[in-house]
Amino acid sequence: MSTDFFGNRDIYNLNVRGKRCNIVQCFPSVEYDFMPNHLEVTDSDIVHIQWTGSNTHNNGNPAGDGQAGDAGEGTRGTDRHNFVELMSNNDNDFGSSFPAPWSQNTLMKGMVDAMSPEKMIQDMDMTVNWEKVKENWGVRMATAGYYKGYKVGVGGVKMVADPRMTDGTNLNVLLNNAPASYPGGMFRFAKGRYNYMCTRNHNFSNRDQKGHLIVL
Repeated sequence: MSTDFFGNRDIYNLNVRGKRCNIVQCFPSVEYDFMPNHLEVTDSDIVHIQWTGSNTHNNGNPAGDGQAGDAGEGTRGTDRHNFVELMSNNDNDFGSSFPAPWSQNTLMKGMVDAMSPEKMIQDMDMTVNWEKVKENWGVRMATAGYYKGYKVGVGGVKMVADPRMTDGTNLNVLLNNAPASYPGGMFRFAKGRYNYMCTRNHNFSNRDQKGHLIVL
């Protein structure tokens, strides 16, 4: 993190909206989405990526919070999110449905600066080089903070769990045991066009939580 992270910069909040449901069950609300799902900033602006979810979502009969229905991925009655880059950054191929592996990542690798609202994470990042900081942030945003980074050792790659977030087991692929809400981080990104997605609220029918970031 630079010593003049905030300076006189504009800060944009990139959050989530919507609820657990399908398009019929949601009405007049919406399914899960990023908010905004199309954001244009400059490479000097700060983007704060964060979200809120729930462990007590009541959307069953008799329609406890307005509409009945609990269509969605993962454990019923829960809302979860994460943030990963899509494999394709081509505007004409925005329908790509696969997260980019780290070898093809351009968004987190293009981070110019970053800051966490959490002192524990800030202190951790002060002990490693910038390339490792970017890798750690890729892990955090993909796991909703369940893991704060990873280490490569004799036994291979070891994920480093955040003791405040973990339940002592491996992260569930649908984020069922991940934190419902995550304060995320504040970032500056290099110039480029980036597509991103949530890997849980995503299937081949009607849930498609994706967004587009343009850095000028």
